[in-house]
Amino acid sequence: MVPDSEPGKSGRERFAEFLRIYASVNTRVAYATDLGIPLDWVPGYVPPDPGRRRGRQRRAGSSGLEWLVWCVRNGFGSFSEVRVEHVERWLAELAEAGYSDATRGRMLSAVSAFYQKYLLREGLAEHNPVALVDRRAQHLNRATGTPSKTARWSFEACRALLLAAYLLAERRRDGRRDRAMVEILVGTGVRAEELVGINMDDYRRQTPGGFGVLRVHGKGAKDRSVALTVPVADALDEYLAHRRSPAVPAKRGQIAATAREPVFVTSTGRRVHVSHVDAVLRRLCATFVPAPDDAPRARWLEELLTTPQARFVATHLAPLRDTIRPHSARHSYATNATERGVDVRQVQKDLGHVALSTTEGYLHDEDNIRNSAAHELSPGLHRGWLTTNAS
Repeated sequence: MVPDSEPGKSGRERFAEFLRIYASVNTRVAYATDLGIPLDWVPGYVPPDPGRRRGRQRRAGSSGLEWLVWCVRNGFGSFSEVRVEHVERWLAELAEAGYSDATRGRMLSAVSAFYQKYLLREGLAEHNPVALVDRRAQHLNRATGTPSKTARWSFEACRALLLAAYLLAERRRDGRRDRAMVEILVGTGVRAEELVGINMDDYRRQTPGGFGVLRVHGKGAKDRSVALTVPVADALDEYLAHRRSPAVPAKRGQIAATAREPVFVTSTGRRVHVSHVDAVLRRLCATFVPAPDDAPRARWLEELLTTPQARFVATHLAPLRDTIRPHSARHSYATNATERGVDVRQVQKDLGHVALSTTEGYLHDEDNIRNSAAHELSPGLHRGWLTTNAS
């Protein structure tokens, strides 16, 4: 089942046309994965080096329940044949296979975008069957402003991450690069995909010692500028001062470089993969919060771990060791900022959210818990029969 009704244009070319709507290669890969489009058909996709250890890996192969694969398996010859009842049957099979509501909702959105942004526009379908799905009945709607389940780091944990990266910056081969990445991640609330997607011409600092400005490439091909405070800009400048781009042999007929040069690169000069951000965070936790069966450490590290700074880091990173994820930095930025009096609309701009309700879903507002009316009710409710401090 491929959108190849136009003569001379293959299904692969059609899928590539749809995916090029999205400027970010990571976004293209995400849509392709959910729809069942082979990753080697994704424009700009470069398979990860199998020889390098990485963090979480993308699903390997097909589960048979991706939308396009499911449609072929069920005998649909064209996209116009699909009706809302077919989409609902697909969602039911996903649920039976153990897919979470959040994952089903994301996959459904991918199908809807495929119809709305490409198939209808190209005349390859007559309607969007997803538009008729009752998302509430499918348990795919989250109430406006409902806090996300993504864990939020405490303010002290954020400080501990920055300190950990600083303490290792001069000790690790890529320590300066990793410190700059952590500083930007924690200090701006950018997505991990946005962090690795920045290029050399996206950064500017008008005056030495002043703040910096970074242009990030967000979802939906929407760019925005984020502020780099002086410590964050200093960390980035320190990395850039030592960053080396390997020599690339000239190609026949090439007059000038056409590809934009990434800020964060590997030792071979390639753009760092988004999974590296996840690996950096986990490595920081594992370094300062060693497991009992960890291998012996270098003498300099053993000495470092005895310092008050390292003990502070270990205390606040210990709870994160097994659960830390880059997206928590985004939630932490939003919550910590609003708890310190920053207007939520400014946080919305910083994070690049179109809707304010999306930002509100990022807020883990502990003040609401501390100020709850329940604290006022409890003394009266428990007086005379429960001997606690509340009475």
